[in-house]
Amino acid sequence: MKALHIAASGMSAQQTQIDTVANNLANVNTTGFKKSRAAFQDVYYQELEGGARGARADLGGGTRLAGLGKDHSAGLMVETGDPLHVALNGPGFLTLEDQQGNAVYTRDGSLRVDADGLLRSAGGLAVSGDILVPPDATSVLIEQDGTVSALVDGDARPLALGQLEIARFRNAQGLRALGGNLYGETAESGEPALDDGETAIRQGILEGSNVDVAEELINLVTSQRAYELNSKVIQAADEAMQIAANLKR
Repeated sequence: MKALHIAASGMSAQQTQIDTVANNLANVNTTGFKKSRAAFQDVYYQELEGGARGARADLGGGTRLAGLGKDHSAGLMVETGDPLHVALNGPGFLTLEDQQGNAVYTRDGSLRVDADGLLRSAGGLAVSGDILVPPDATSVLIEQDGTVSALVDGDARPLALGQLEIARFRNAQGLRALGGNLYGETAESGEPALDDGETAIRQGILEGSNVDVAEELINLVTSQRAYELNSKVIQAADEAMQIAANLKR
């Protein structure tokens, strides 16, 4: 009874889709979050015998997950007024350093200054370049090209502190999601390259998630209905097996 296995693969696929939609909705207010999309493909086909007039008849074996991809389209820009909040207007990623000194990348521009004056992400990772803000700084200025400077008491001119490193990837969808709004380089994404000015930094603004709640709810309802239909196929196959078993009596 192939219908049992085919419908079971359909239920498994729709469960993955529901899980993906749930994760998207859970992160609707996560800064810089990029929604995921599940891609499915049909599996092997079996040639059936007895096709009319020698015609070829192939029966599919169900569906399976082909992959989960990230949609890196821009999210809604929200003005916060915080001088340490930055949004990336373009395809680039802000470069951070993890605890082992490895480069990781994010679209979350929620920056802060730690007790030592080091510029860090909201998750506590250092901004690449080790930018130190003086303790007597009255304000921090971040230019569109990522140049960071500060106004210090007694100085008329801003003091240059460093520059935010913005990286670009040939295939951003190939980046590996690490959690915590972080991404890692992979062979599919290609090596990072310094942004050539296509990405502009906007100070006092954060990029929200690109999750469309209405779209996700429609996907959720569609997946629930597909899951239910596959479960009914299993019930119908079970009833057919019971009828066949009763023929022996």
